[in-house]
Parts: sequence; structure tokens; C-alpha cells
Amino acid sequence: MQRLSVPLIANILTLSLATVAMTLTSAYSATAGTLNLNFTKLQSVIDPDSVLTGVYRADLSNLGSDISSIAITDIIGTAGAPGKFSGFDLDAIKISNVLVNNATEAKNLSGLNVFDFSSPSGTVFTPGAQRPPVDPEALFGVTGGIVNNSLATLDNFDAKSTADANAFGFLSLGDGGKIVFNLKNPIPTTSSLYLYIGEAGDNGETASGQITVSDKPREVPEPTSLAAVSLLGIYFAVSRRKKTKAA
Repeated sequence: MQRLSVPLIANILTLSLATVAMTLTSAYSATAGTLNLNFTKLQSVIDPDSVLTGVYRADLSNLGSDISSIAITDIIGTAGAPGKFSGFDLDAIKISNVLVNNATEAKNLSGLNVFDFSSPSGTVFTPGAQRPPVDPEALFGVTGGIVNNSLATLDNFDAKSTADANAFGFLSLGDGGKIVFNLKNPIPTTSSLYLYIGEAGDNGETASGQITVSDKPREVPEPTSLAAVSLLGIYFAVSRRKKTKAA
């Protein structure tokens, strides 16, 4: 029986690891389906102390799969305030089986109990950049790198979106920032289902085109993706070692 040389075994091993890693990554991507949402702005605005909030609605009915997570990503622009108030300012987010067309009616909806605003795994925040002049403080509604829901109150349309000490009740994403809500339980979309979000300040930082839903939790790697990353790490480490020896 012919013995394989050590270099040949190494080549086969790295090729196999790479193939398995790519397969696992592809399988994960195929199962974690995402869908961009289209929003309709509701009539009127919420007006706490003359600081406006625009409310938008997306229809989640009959999407063809359950919803396990929602992601909101700021599209870098110039509207809104600078510093810690930069980016899209999220007043609140709700999911309901009830269809309403008015911002005040949306404010009064109880909403489904599917969000976990106090848990870093339930509400995963990736801050964006501040526009000049930059504040030494974190983006508004954030403490210690995580969402402070006692300040942001994302479960209630109650924003006072002034860019001063009176500000309350919203979260500033920063330019290019992102927040992911991993729901407590998957929500079926086989019946009427609607997503409502509030844009604090109603100042043109429209959320259309930057919000997606997924049938998988996000920002928390699943076992398959972790395995793929580990195998790819082994593959590239072996490849780097071979290149170093060749040099």
C-alpha cells in the first residue's frame, strides 16, 4: 500500500476543511432568510409637548415564514441633529394584529409581548458614527454600550426629541448604526400582522428601505456558523504556515 506524503495529506486536509466550511456557511445563509420591508407613513403625528413623532407601518401578513428578528439600519444622511443625536432616532417599535391608519391610534396599541428591550441578546445594538461636533458621551439612549430602555423607552411612543437636556424616550442609531431585535418567540405571519415604528422628530430620516425581518435570530452565531468560522480559521492558518515555509 502506497503511503501518502505529509505535504499531500496537508493539502487534502486543508481542501476538505475549506469545502466543509464553505458548505456550512452556505447552508446557514440559505436557511436564514431576510426580507426588506416597505413602509407607509400614517396620518398625523404624535405630538408630546410639540415635539413630533412620525409613525410608519409595514404589513407583515402572509410573508410565508415566521419572524424571529427585526433589524433596523441607519442609512447615512444629513437630516437630524449632530453629536450624540446623530442618525435615525427610533421612538418606539410595536407589532400588532390590529391595523390602524393614524399615529395616535398606533401609540395607543398595546402590541404583542415579543420584544426584550432590557436584554443585550434581545436588543443588540451596533452604534454608528456621530456627526461633528462629536459629543464625548455615547449616542442618546445608550449606556455602557447597550440600550438603556429606561431612557429610550422603545416600547412606548413618547419621545421628546429635543437635542438638549430635555431629550427623552428614543434611541439615536448614529450614522450607519444598527439595532437588531431578537424576538422572545417566533411570530407566525399566517394572519394579520403589522409592524409600527416611530421616527422621533419627524425630520426626514425616513426608515423606508433600511428595515428587514428574518426567520432566524441575528447577531448571535448559530452552531453551524461557528463551526464554519472555526474550520475556515484552521484552513487559513494552515495555508499561512505553508506560505511562510515556502518564503
